[in-house]
Parts: sequence; structure tokens; C-alpha cells
Amino acid sequence: MGRDIKAVKWFFDTQVLKDPFNPGYATFKVTSKCNLRCTFCNPSYYSGELGEAPTERVKKMIDNMRDSSVIVLSFEGGEPTSRPDILDLLNYAHDGSFYIMLTSNGYRLRDENFLAKVADKIDFLHYSIDEYHWNVKNLDDLCRFRKYGIKVNVQTVVTRFNLDKLEEKVRKVRECGYKILAMPAVDYPDSKVKLAPDPEKFYKVMYELKSKYGSTLNNSWGFINALVGKTPSRVTSYAITVYPNGDIPYPDDINGEVVGNVAENRLKDIMKSEKVRSLQKKMLENQARFEYLHLQTASFNSLRDLISYATEMAKWRFTGRA
Repeated sequence: MGRDIKAVKWFFDTQVLKDPFNPGYATFKVTSKCNLRCTFCNPSYYSGELGEAPTERVKKMIDNMRDSSVIVLSFEGGEPTSRPDILDLLNYAHDGSFYIMLTSNGYRLRDENFLAKVADKIDFLHYSIDEYHWNVKNLDDLCRFRKYGIKVNVQTVVTRFNLDKLEEKVRKVRECGYKILAMPAVDYPDSKVKLAPDPEKFYKVMYELKSKYGSTLNNSWGFINALVGKTPSRVTSYAITVYPNGDIPYPDDINGEVVGNVAENRLKDIMKSEKVRSLQKKMLENQARFEYLHLQTASFNSLRDLISYATEMAKWRFTGRA
């Protein structure tokens, strides 16, 4: 099914049929290997602990998501460009079934030849830039991606130590006509380092920046309001996570349980299972446990917010400018 048709069907199912559990976004973690060891990151996401499936198994995962409701397939990790076959995998997925995103810390994108090949196979680049990736200076030459026709969404992790630097990053991204997504650091239960920003302070900064810079800041108002407990009246789960071996922790990788393996079964069949339905019921009872992706898409329950966000993304897609 074509991605545009899937998008229309997703809109009908969520807005007309009021289906609150219709995933449109898949965080596709194709590897747990990374060239960096960021303090804020869960070690299992960079140590290789979650493994890395062979090429054909990953292609099977892609096949089993094609006829699902997933519209956006985001290749993540670890560092996805560390896979020798990443260009083959991006090309395999880039057949019109999904909007393809690549989330990268950008170190391999310094290779101009590799970057040119990537540009032909993705719709959006999520470029992770912050102090913890040791690449903040790359904001100064961010506009270089324009010559490749790449639409860039900078993804920056906000901690209690760098919150005051967020506006400068937003301003530099705006100069290139790109977008920036601010993700708060999460203090994992076993982590000895506490980096998460104060919710009230983070909310105040995000509110001011969204009001000032508009669609350049890619966080939805639903996400910003949820920072201080203003969660939507109707709970949603429009995003899923896929581990490198194909396992799906649901509703997310922090509070969820593995409900199936998309290398072995179609995603649409997994989502119909009794285990998934049971977890969805628990989610309805405790929406405060949402993690980032659920909060970011939660505002889509408001038709006005959805249309506003869709308009921003459509402008970005067809003009390349935020």
C-alpha cells in the first residue's frame, strides 16, 4: 500500500473511527552498536547487547510492516550508519511504502560520497546534535545539507545542564530553514547520573521557544503541555519501537513488555493479540507513564492540532523549508 494512501487511512481510523492505538510511527532500531557512549543513553542501545540482525532478517521485518498502519519508518540504533548494509536496507525500504527517516549522530555523514548515496534513499534526516554527541559545532555548517536536497530535523537532548543553550540551537537551525526536536534526557532507573531537566523549567523554555519560533521547533503543543501534567483527555499510542532482533516492547521500551517479533509475524497481526489489548487497557488507566513518542503524537487527538502539524510537515516535505 502506498504511503500517501496509508496516511489517509490512518487519518480516517484515528479521527473518524477514533482508534487510539493505531501506530503510524515506528522507531526501527536496526543495531545496538554505536561509535559513541553518551551519558544519557541506555547502555543496551550502544553496547551491542541487543544485537544486530543479519540483512535478510531485517528485510523480513520491513516486509512485515509494509501492510501495517506504519507510515513513518525511522532507522535508528545505536548508530544505524555503522551497519555495512545500511544503504541496501534504506533502498529496500524506500519503495513508496513508508516515509523513511534516518537518525544519526552524523559522524559517517562527513563522507561526501556516502552522504550523497544516503540522500537518494531517505525523506528526512534526524541529525542528533548536542553536547553529549560532541558535535554542537556542526550547527554552524548545518546548511551544507541543502545541496543534497536533504530535509533535516535536528534532534537535541536537553539536560538540566544545557537547557539554557537551547534557544541558540533553535536559532541556528531556523537560519537553515530546518526543524529541531528537543528531547528531555531520561534518568533510567539504574543510572547513577541524573540529567533530566526540571519539568517546570523545561516547560517554560519550550513554551517560550514554540511561541517565538513556531514550526521550527518540531515538538507538538501536546508534548509541551504534557511536561506539566496537561495530558490529553484521550490516551493514544501512535508509535511503536522495534528492537534489532525484531522484538516489539509495547507500549514502549521503558514500561512495556515484548508482545511479538516482527521478523516472524506481521505487525498488524501482532497488534491484534490479546496481550497487546491487555497492555492497552493498562495504558488507558495510567497515561502518566507515557514516554516521549506517545506525548509527541498525543495532540493528534485534536483535529485542529493534527491539521496544524500535518500542514507544517507537508510544507517541509514539498518545499524543504520549515
